Amino acid sequence: MITVDCRDVEHLKHEMAVFVSDWLGMIPSMKLHEFVLSSIDDRPVDFDTAVKAIKEFFASIGETTNYGVLKKNDVIQITYVHGEKSRSPKPTQSMFSCTHCGYVTPYEVLLQTHMKLHYL
Repeated sequence: MITVDCRDVEHLKHEMAVFVSDWLGMIPSMKLHEFVLSSIDDRPVDFDTAVKAIKEFFASIGETTNYGVLKKNDVIQITYVHGEKSRSPKPTQSMFSCTHCGYVTPYEVLLQTHMKLHYL
């Protein structure tokens, strides 16, 4: 399992979780100020690849110079490198994740419909 602390990047947490989980082929689980990536097939976790995926996410949105990505023990911490955050964060959306396969959607109704497909 990989834990990613997103306290300084709360407004991008959901988009980052989807991007990184797709890039690594892992299942994201959302928490209050962080997300956790779990392996699908119990293969070993490579933190260096996860850090590279997070940096790739920031590159894709043009924010590579504003955030630092550090590995501390078993947690990847993302920090804003220019002191105080200059932008007001956008309101975060709720994201719903399938516990079976990791499908992520912002709509609870779509998740419920998706979950029913697992039991056909």
